[in-house]
Amino acid sequence: MDRIKIIVADDHQVIIDGMEAIINNTDNLAFVGGALNGHQVIEAVENKPVDLVLMDINMPEMDGLECTSYLNKHYPNIRVIALSMHDNPRLAKRMIKNGAFGFLLKNSSKENILKAIAEVSTGKNFFDPQLMSTFFDAGNKKSSSSFAKKDLLTKRETEIIQLICQEKTTGEIADELSISTHTVESHRANILLKLELKNSVGLAKWAIQNEVFEL
Repeated sequence: MDRIKIIVADDHQVIIDGMEAIINNTDNLAFVGGALNGHQVIEAVENKPVDLVLMDINMPEMDGLECTSYLNKHYPNIRVIALSMHDNPRLAKRMIKNGAFGFLLKNSSKENILKAIAEVSTGKNFFDPQLMSTFFDAGNKKSSSSFAKKDLLTKRETEIIQLICQEKTTGEIADELSISTHTVESHRANILLKLELKNSVGLAKWAIQNEVFEL
């Protein structure tokens, strides 16, 4: 089985070194490089195969938000897990909007880190348990409505959903958005995985029910 090829992006070398040790001690993972800013991430993915990036949010020159948005647009097959020192739901939502599939705190346990990598690699979303606790009301434990499934979609993914609902073909969507048909298909696959749907029929129903598309 091919190993999951991972880049760790953080402006602190000690974080890169720590993540590298965890990755290198796990049979199905491969550490393929560290990056101190977003520009170094982009340079790396342009020159070597990468499946996943553990992405610090606050970095010099190009931060994690900007870099994640770039990867989502140009390399939609690469999964991103955000790394942060702070359990900030608003920051997590911004990273998800920009294309990240998960959010980890830097003090997460080894078990959580490996679980996040495993789940995100299969197209699922993963959020640090400490972060998720902020989405619950302490009194009644009802889930907050502030983190609905449509919050997991990037702007580009929402555009593609709307075009699919207009019965546009892959080629027509590619032409309209000035992207390749391969990129359209990658985004479509990511959308179905994020929303846990099987096909375009289910996607259209979901989009209407959740007011992402209006008839």
